[in-house]
Amino acid sequence: MWAAEDPRVTLLSRQLAGAKDPRNRVQIVVLLGQTGHESAVPYLCSALKDPEPLVRTAAASSLGEVQNASSLDCLKKALSETDPTVRAAMERALALGSGARGGLYVSIEPVQDKVGDLPAGLLQLAEQKMREKLASMGATFAPPAEDRRQAAALVRARQLKAYQLRLQVLPGESAKGLKVEMLIMTYPDQALKGSYNVKASGAKPETLIKAMVPRVVDDAAVDLEWKP
Repeated sequence: MWAAEDPRVTLLSRQLAGAKDPRNRVQIVVLLGQTGHESAVPYLCSALKDPEPLVRTAAASSLGEVQNASSLDCLKKALSETDPTVRAAMERALALGSGARGGLYVSIEPVQDKVGDLPAGLLQLAEQKMREKLASMGATFAPPAEDRRQAAALVRARQLKAYQLRLQVLPGESAKGLKVEMLIMTYPDQALKGSYNVKASGAKPETLIKAMVPRVVDDAAVDLEWKP
């Protein structure tokens, strides 16, 4: 059963029903999300079926703004969406459903091979270990190629600690050693916050990566106060 309707929602829903221009529908859908009221959810759910992808994207983001059981359920039921931009907005909203206001929000760039001949599986392992460590700190992750304006609005609205991470695997000091370096910028404006690195040797590359990547994330977390 839906909550009693907020007067703002009543007005905006009437405007949405009569809006012919997709740009106007986008604006109205955004305003519905900004009310933060549960009574906006059925109108936002309907907007997920709009013929224009821009409107559907705005609806997904706005459902993420409301952040309650009914809005998340609506998003889950619409995951058959095929437009990649709309789908990314849905996934972002669902991911934030498990994150707290003021929490850690992370955009991860592809891991870079600065050695030059590392197996792809090793780079995938490095990203996996980074994501696992960040998730253990309560982080949620930005979808790939997230729109910067939407990201900025989301970060402001939910007061998130948002960072962009670039992990590199480099040669170590010895022939059998490796170094991982993590460059950290604010997200989405990309102001440099720092760079952290860890070196190790004397074991297989997989073993080194498993040890070094969580360590470099821990080092950054201490300085930037990522842990709750």
